[in-house]
Amino acid sequence: MKTSIIILTLNQLSLTVQCLESIKRNTPEEHEIIIVDNGSSDETVPFLNSHYPELKLIENKENLGFAKGCNQGGEASEGEAVLFINNDTVVPPGWLAPMLHALNSDSAVGMSGPVTNYISGHQRIPVTYSELKDMETFAAEYCEAKRGQVQEVRRLIGFCLLVKRSVLDEIGWFDERYGLGNYEDDDLCLRAIQHGYKLLIAEDSFIHHIGHASMGQTSSFDLQTLLQQNKKKAFQKWGADIHSLIYSPPVRVCVGIIASGNEAALEETLASFAEVTEQIIVVDPSGNERIAQTAARYTRQVYTVKGELDMRMLREWIVHMATEPYILWLQEGDVLTADERRRFIGLKLSLFHQYQVVSLRCAEGARYMIRQDSGKLYPEDIEQPRQSPFFGIVSHATISTRLTAADRETAASRQ
Repeated sequence: MKTSIIILTLNQLSLTVQCLESIKRNTPEEHEIIIVDNGSSDETVPFLNSHYPELKLIENKENLGFAKGCNQGGEASEGEAVLFINNDTVVPPGWLAPMLHALNSDSAVGMSGPVTNYISGHQRIPVTYSELKDMETFAAEYCEAKRGQVQEVRRLIGFCLLVKRSVLDEIGWFDERYGLGNYEDDDLCLRAIQHGYKLLIAEDSFIHHIGHASMGQTSSFDLQTLLQQNKKKAFQKWGADIHSLIYSPPVRVCVGIIASGNEAALEETLASFAEVTEQIIVVDPSGNERIAQTAARYTRQVYTVKGELDMRMLREWIVHMATEPYILWLQEGDVLTADERRRFIGLKLSLFHQYQVVSLRCAEGARYMIRQDSGKLYPEDIEQPRQSPFFGIVSHATISTRLTAADRETAASRQ
């Protein structure tokens, strides 16, 4: 796997050279380096052109900001993995391989990052060195003790962030509304979470970081003002504090199914959703013992209902027994592929607002996840005109189905 290493520069030539030389010494993995210069007024550009002709160098006449610069680098890159790294970093031997290993450990992993001496959040660790010459010894000992260990988190910082290109293409690259920088990495992490991707810290990868060196070269730079401005921009985009959204707990979901008599399809559905939902309720109006036995392998809440009950009455029974805030109304044969499972998990992690209805697309149109406190609102109500509007959202999550409506009607007619 080729890694595209994207570095933004703004003056601070000595730091950039220090960073590049450490990468040159300590990165045997296949890679390319792309420098995006954001309007340096020192000798950075001519020096890089003369001393590092193998690099791709993009020259901006002014500071276009972190997000824009990273996106420019991304457009010029070729690697399957894209690494955004600050020029005020120094990498020791063995720094990249653990992040790549973490990134490729699972198809559901979207990003990885290292630990460091200086950053906010989960990635900062205490260090025992005080001079840079002792950093590599510390890094070797620390990383050996942490060999193979990863930590799943909700937030990775953009000072050194490794992302699959396929993920960036799916969720979008950095949002350029954040200008000079700050919060664009939080925004990217939140979008990754929304799509169900995992974020991992490779605890056996250490990188030395100075912090805010390039930003501090801007004459009008005021970190606190910039943070407040971009915090407001994030709030305006997301409708809430972005950090509270990143760390919000997943919503809890009950699956409600009214069996139509297809045991194999019912089992597929229950097996597909059992590990990603908190409650399953199956109502069987047929009295078929095999249906009850199949459902009982996945839930204790299997109810055989006898008598002349219409669909709405059967749904009311499920609502009465459900204890979770959302009910996902499914039909036999509804399943999640691996990608759909990831996106469904992401959906549960990203329902920041109290939507009454969440729509999930499927081949037959849609399946609906409805809040318990929405009153007597059922799927058939949503698909018909209503006098009272509801607060809903069409999610990016989808559901596959193994049966057609005709298949279900045939199964039901055999009961």
